[in-house]
Amino acid sequence: MGKFVTFEGGEGSGKSTLIENLKEYFEKHNIDYISTREPGGLKLCEDIRSILKYSTQKIGDRAELLLFSASRAQLVDEVILPNLNAGKVVLCDRFFDSTRVYQGYANGIDDKEVMDVTNFATNGLVPDITFYLDIDPEVAFERKGGRDVGDRIEERDLKYHKMVREGYLRLAKNEARIVKLDATKTPAEVLNQVIEILRKENIIE
Repeated sequence: MGKFVTFEGGEGSGKSTLIENLKEYFEKHNIDYISTREPGGLKLCEDIRSILKYSTQKIGDRAELLLFSASRAQLVDEVILPNLNAGKVVLCDRFFDSTRVYQGYANGIDDKEVMDVTNFATNGLVPDITFYLDIDPEVAFERKGGRDVGDRIEERDLKYHKMVREGYLRLAKNEARIVKLDATKTPAEVLNQVIEILRKENIIE
């Protein structure tokens, strides 16, 4: 089996930058990997992503959770599991922890209910390690130059995004696989910390 590495954080936390830098490192050191994202990674999943981010129609909290989970089920079956079975390191920009905090904690849906749906969608697949990039939402939005206009989740109020952060911090405190990173550090510092941890956990040499 390969290793499954996921990346979590609020909007503007630097996940995409970290993943791109890690991909460069993997390619330079001939590490067999694939990189994907949630929701997305496949045509069907990208279509669902577009609905979730930019739909002008109201999407209820439970429907939102189920749409994310439907995309996740397809990605697990078609991309993540086959590549893990092939022995690759799978890097994924977001996975079910995002749903636990965005659709669960911040929207008031019980974590057990979220995980019941999640475990059905993923057949119980859990990341080997999850990196959570922690940053205050106000700082993050300022750093990324504002919010993505029309993005129905990014445009939610600051209270919602602070609850997302609070949810992530609770998960990081309670689950050993989640490693909290200081997202205010430079991209190089964050990358070096991640590489060191991946080596320590025998995910890469």
